[in-house]
Amino acid sequence: MKPFLITFLCCTALWAAKAQVRYDFDLDRSAAASRITHDTKWSETFRREVLQVKSDENGSVLSLAMNDTVDWGKVRYMVCEVCHPGEHTIMLNICLFRRGEPLSGPPRLSCSIAVLPKLKTQVVFPLEYLSAQRIFLPRFPRQLKGVVTGNRIEPEDIAAMSLQIFPAMSPLFAPTVEIASVYLTDGLPPDCEAPQQKYVDRFGQWTLRDWPGKIKSEAELKQKMVQVEKSAAKATYPKGWSSYGGLKALRFDSTGFFRVQHDGQRWWFVDPEGYAFLSAGVNGVTARQSGVYNGMEDLLEWMPDRQGAFASIYEEGEHKRIDYYKANQLRVYGDRWLDKWLATTPGLMKQWRFNTVGNWADRGFAQKSGLPYVHHMGEMPVTRLRLYRDFPDVFSPEYRELAAQYARQLLPLREDRRLIGYFLCNEPKWAFGDQVLAFEMFASPQLSYTKLHLVAWLKEKYPRTADFNAAWNVSYASIDELLMQTFKDAPSEAAEKDFREFTAQMVEEWIRIICEETKKADPNHLNLGMRYAWISSDVLVKPARHFDVLSMSAYTAPFPPPTEEISRISGRPVLLSEWHFGSALDAGLPTSGLQTVISQAERGKAYRTYAEHGFSRPEIIGMHWFQWTDQPLLGRGDGENYNIGLLDACSLPYPDLTEAARMAHENMYDLARGRKKPYFFKLTPTPTVKAQE
Repeated sequence: MKPFLITFLCCTALWAAKAQVRYDFDLDRSAAASRITHDTKWSETFRREVLQVKSDENGSVLSLAMNDTVDWGKVRYMVCEVCHPGEHTIMLNICLFRRGEPLSGPPRLSCSIAVLPKLKTQVVFPLEYLSAQRIFLPRFPRQLKGVVTGNRIEPEDIAAMSLQIFPAMSPLFAPTVEIASVYLTDGLPPDCEAPQQKYVDRFGQWTLRDWPGKIKSEAELKQKMVQVEKSAAKATYPKGWSSYGGLKALRFDSTGFFRVQHDGQRWWFVDPEGYAFLSAGVNGVTARQSGVYNGMEDLLEWMPDRQGAFASIYEEGEHKRIDYYKANQLRVYGDRWLDKWLATTPGLMKQWRFNTVGNWADRGFAQKSGLPYVHHMGEMPVTRLRLYRDFPDVFSPEYRELAAQYARQLLPLREDRRLIGYFLCNEPKWAFGDQVLAFEMFASPQLSYTKLHLVAWLKEKYPRTADFNAAWNVSYASIDELLMQTFKDAPSEAAEKDFREFTAQMVEEWIRIICEETKKADPNHLNLGMRYAWISSDVLVKPARHFDVLSMSAYTAPFPPPTEEISRISGRPVLLSEWHFGSALDAGLPTSGLQTVISQAERGKAYRTYAEHGFSRPEIIGMHWFQWTDQPLLGRGDGENYNIGLLDACSLPYPDLTEAARMAHENMYDLARGRKKPYFFKLTPTPTVKAQE
């Protein structure tokens, strides 16, 4: 379905109050020129007349040129003052169109920003992100996650700007949004005034909604948490499972460490005892779940004394954080809370038949839980010169040296038999989208070893400079002149093809070197790959032969994404390193996650459908749910506040979800051997309620 689109015609005005430069978009003229359902009405929230827009599946698009009087050298931010009374988060998608490109097509660059319901918010988009070098926006008060997609655009090349509102699906997901102003400015806006009612209660729950299971008192919290503790105390794996969670009925040669094997029919992990093993994992198994409150103290009902019994729930750093998840543990168990958590959590995992502690677990827990686990390595080596986003100068001697240093972090883990393997990194940012890295190097004239290799490669391909000039539609005296060039677009189709071909060589070098060094440092454990956000190009797949397992996030519904061809091309089994479903309507969070269902009951049905179809595929050897607990209401560091936990903020399980996980995991070995057919439930159509990536 098409979201509706509002396009704003820019006009100028000076904001004299703080001597800031301010260019306001004319909302009345913009709305009148757009085929949208709208009105101008008095707003009790803003105490003035505002534009009210009703989301509409059938809305149309109108693009208008920007006003030429905007001095882009004097503005740093785009600000949208908004509020909506709905039950779920909405997304504002700021779209920018470049001169010379059709306004009827996709925007050159866009930024999707999530906005909390029932709360006046000033959405801020820093214009420095027009470079597309960074993907995730910084946090601003009341603003949730912001994600930039697309290609770089120079401010002076902007032909039109627009604002989309997601989701748009009647009747439950068609919000009316109040837009008080949209403007360009050179400074950050002042903070909003405090709301009349607090937004977060003392348990970390949303004050403006009730739902089944919402905690109302400390006595109720203690009773329910103790019940969960007791239920986990005696949990064990099924009798047919090995001590690692493998299948005793199917055995291969044992090496004493985890490995992979294809038995002629399908891929398997093999556990240290030699038993066939499928990895049913969960990410983010931690004893803490802190959320940001910078500039949002006025939204919190309870902020305890920083010197008292709850002093440890505060965290300082880039953001000020408060941890209600930990506070609730402290309320029930006092100083013994961590010991109780460490004792209860492995029992819950066994009760729900998880056999793998996934990524981003507390290190102490992962190694002491008695369960198999995966290891997330520290930051990938990045050379002093970055070519695009987080991509290093891979042909430089510095990169090999840094890769060897990076690999040494594996040395203390070499003999750990419960370690399945290690992830090299998480969702490399250069791979968000089908980015042509070799072309992106030419956003600036900076010299690099990789550019030198590109020129050397081009000289081999085009022995005569005249042939190069003809193919690239340039007129250089030597191909060496390319080193000092910059490009907004590839100069020809042949140049575009060459950029893509050399991009594949860059990625091959990036992966090959790091994998050689990690295997030297730790020959015992599996290289689980890079946890790609998604497979945006074949460039990511072919070099995966250097991994033992290709890992990828897999946020699709109702089934996992296509994986057979990925496995065939790479020659490797596939681990789905992240997936989840959330609901934005019937629990304590207004944002669903990267896949949405209509209710908590359907979260369970979605889990079984997705997991059982995944484990039925011969190339899939593991699936790791993201994540252990719900995220904080006001958002973690990057602004995510998703209903994606097996447990809520009060450490209480979602029974529909956890029972479905238990059933799927008990079935996985029969599904893998073709002895059962996967479960299927037709989910209620529901739009995604989160920032678009």
